[in-house]
Amino acid sequence: MKKLNAIIFLLILNVLAGQLPPITPTLYATVDHEKVYLSWNNAAELSIDSLTNYADFEGYKIYRSTDGGATWGGVHDRLYDHNGDFIGWKAYVQFDLSADEDESFCVYGDDCDNDGTPKRGVEISGSDPLNTRQYLGSNTGLVHSFIDSSVLDGMEYTYVLTAYDMGLRTYEIEYTDEDNDGIFTADTTWSPSNPDHFEANSSGLASMESDFGSSPLDQNYVTITPGYYASNIWFPDPDNIDTLFVRQPGTIGTGDKTYAVVDRYELSDELLKFEIQATIADDAVENMACENPRIYVYEVDNTDSQIPLTIAATYDSLVLSQSVKDSLRDMPGASENGGSIFIPEYKMIADVGVISNKVSGIQFEFDNMPRVVPDEVPIENYEWTGDTTTYLNILKGPLLIDLNFEYSTQNTYNRRLNFDYLIEFFDTPRGDTVQNVYCNTFPTVLPFRITNLTTGKKVSLTHKDLGVMGILPPDYDLGAFDCAWTRNEEIKFWGDTLQTADGPEAIYTFSLKLNFPIYKILGDSLAWSETGTYEKNELVYYKAMMWLAREDIIAAEPTAEFYDDDSDGINDNPWRPYYIWEDGDSLIMRTEKFYVDGDNWLVDMSMLGRQLDISTKTLQEISVVPNPYFSRSHFQEEDERRLRFTRLPSECRISVYTVTGELVTVIAHSDPYDSNEWWNMQTGENHDGSTIAPGLYIFVVEAEGKEHIGKFAVVR
Repeated sequence: MKKLNAIIFLLILNVLAGQLPPITPTLYATVDHEKVYLSWNNAAELSIDSLTNYADFEGYKIYRSTDGGATWGGVHDRLYDHNGDFIGWKAYVQFDLSADEDESFCVYGDDCDNDGTPKRGVEISGSDPLNTRQYLGSNTGLVHSFIDSSVLDGMEYTYVLTAYDMGLRTYEIEYTDEDNDGIFTADTTWSPSNPDHFEANSSGLASMESDFGSSPLDQNYVTITPGYYASNIWFPDPDNIDTLFVRQPGTIGTGDKTYAVVDRYELSDELLKFEIQATIADDAVENMACENPRIYVYEVDNTDSQIPLTIAATYDSLVLSQSVKDSLRDMPGASENGGSIFIPEYKMIADVGVISNKVSGIQFEFDNMPRVVPDEVPIENYEWTGDTTTYLNILKGPLLIDLNFEYSTQNTYNRRLNFDYLIEFFDTPRGDTVQNVYCNTFPTVLPFRITNLTTGKKVSLTHKDLGVMGILPPDYDLGAFDCAWTRNEEIKFWGDTLQTADGPEAIYTFSLKLNFPIYKILGDSLAWSETGTYEKNELVYYKAMMWLAREDIIAAEPTAEFYDDDSDGINDNPWRPYYIWEDGDSLIMRTEKFYVDGDNWLVDMSMLGRQLDISTKTLQEISVVPNPYFSRSHFQEEDERRLRFTRLPSECRISVYTVTGELVTVIAHSDPYDSNEWWNMQTGENHDGSTIAPGLYIFVVEAEGKEHIGKFAVVR
C-alpha cells in the first residue's frame, strides 16, 4: 500500500479531531482589456470551527492555470513533502489578515464590542509550525477582489479561490529555576487564541484549506478569457457610487457602498430599489431604528411611483392581529389596499457589512459605521459660512480652525446618535451660557452657540476650564480656572435631552474642542505686561489667547468678565477676547451616520453596459489578432486554427475577401458585451469549408450604416 504523504496525514488527523476547513468562498470573474477582475464573498470569514467553536479564519489563496486546470503554475511552483512526493501548488497570489487584524480578530466570531470579549491576540504569518509546506501569509491585510494584469487578451485562464484557517495553537512549556536550587518548574503558557484551552496532539492542529475546485460547476472555480468590452458599451465609474446608487429623500445612513459586475451576461434593465430593514433598540435615541440592518432588493416600476413590479405574497388584514399587521406593513416595499397587505418579491436579502451573493449580475456590500467607537466622530462634510479669509482646517486656508469632535464612550456610540450640528460664532462671549466644571461660582459665557439640527434643539453643554493644554494640574498661565473659555478647552455635550423609550434623558454624548493658531508674528514684545500701556485696537497675548483693547488701557489685566461699573447694562471691560472668526460666521458639521430602517436607494441597472451609438472613430480601432497569423502563434489551438477580430461593437457584420475581391466568408457578430469574434479560418457560410490559403485578405465591418475596412495576412 502506498505510503500517505505528510500533508494528507495531517489533514486526516485534523478531520479525525473534528476540525473542519473554512466555508468555501464563491468566486466571480469578469474581464476587460488585458485584465481579469476577480471578486468573492466573505462567507469564509464567518466560519466557526466545529471542534473548538472558534472563528479561526486566516486568509485566501488564488491559484491560476493557463492550461485548463492541468497544472497550476510552473516547475518552481510545485510543492513536495519531505519524501520528495508532489503534494500541490504554491498559490498564485495570497491575502491574509494583517497583524492588527489578526490580534483584534474575535475568537468567537462576535463583534468584540464589549470589554473582555476574547480576541485572537497573536499575529499569524509565515510557515505553519505544524505543517511547514503550508504558508499562512505575510500579513497583507484582507481584500475581496484582485485584478490580474499579467494576462493576454484572447487567452483562456482558469482560477481557483480557497480559504484557509490558522489551525489550532495550544501552549508552550518553559522550565525555570527561580530559586537557583537546581529544581526546575514547568510554566505552561497558553496561546491567547485558544482561551478554552483545547488540546489536540499536544502541539495543536495544522491549518486547513477549503476544497480545491475542479470544474466550473464548483463555486470557487472560474474559466475566463480577457479582452475588450464591445466598443459601444458604457459603464459608470465604479468609484463614483452615487451615480448608480441614487440616494432617496429621507435616507439617513451614510456608510460606504461598493459594487462589482461579476456576471455581465446577467445584467438587466431593471430598476431596483435597495432598502434597509432594521429594528429599534430599547434605548434607541429619537426612535431611530438602527439595529440588525439588512438590505432588501426588489424591482420597481419607475423612479416616481416606485411601486414593486412583482408581488410575492398577499395577506388579508381583516384576519390578522394588530402586531402581525404592523410587522407586515413595516416590510420593505409593503403596501395595503382594499383590506389586503401586499409584500413584494425580494430578489436579494443581504446583511450590512457582508459581501452579497450575485443579484442581476452584480455583487454589492453596504458598510455601516465601525463596530467600535472611532477616535473622532467621522464627518461626512463641513459647511462653513463666513468671511473668505477664515477657513476650516479641511479647506486648507491660511487661517485654520482645528476641530476635535469625539464620542464620549463606547456606550454612547452604540446609541446610534445620528445627528448634525450647527455652531454659530460671535465676536464676544455672548453665545451659550453653560456650567463651568472648575469655576463653580460663575458660569461660562461662550463665543458660540450649538444647535442639534436633527432634533432642532439647543445642546446642553458644560465647560472644562483646564486651559489650552486641558490637563491637570492646571497651568494658570494657559487659561485654566479663569472662568472663561480658552481655545482647545473641552466642551461636553449632554445628550440634547434625548428622547428614548423611557422618556427624555440627558447623557454625556460628545466632546468638542476648538483650537486655532495664535499669531506668532506678534513676538514676545506684544505679550501683556502689568506695567504696560496699550492703545485702542491694539492686540496682546495673554493666557494662551489674544486680546483686543477696546480703548486706551493702562495696566488692566485682560479678562473675559462682564463689568458694568455704571449700571447701564453695557460691558465696561476695556478688553475683549479676539477670535479667529468673524461675528455671524457659522459651521455645520454633518456626521457620518448609521443606517436607519427605511433608508433606500434606486439603482438603474440599465446604466451598466449601456449601449451607445456606434462612431466611425471606434470602428477604426477594430483589429485582427494575431496579424500576421503564424501557424505557431500562442493563440493557436491544438485542434483548430483561429483568428480573432477584436474591439468590435456589440452588433456588426464582418465580411472577409481575398485581395482580388472574392468573398471568403461572412461572420455575424452579436454579443452585448464581448468585443471579440473568433474565426476558424474556414470558408463557407457555416465556416465549415476549406481552410484559407496563406496570403493577404481584406475584411469589412459594417454596423449601423457605417463601415470599417482593414486587412490581415496569413503566413505559412
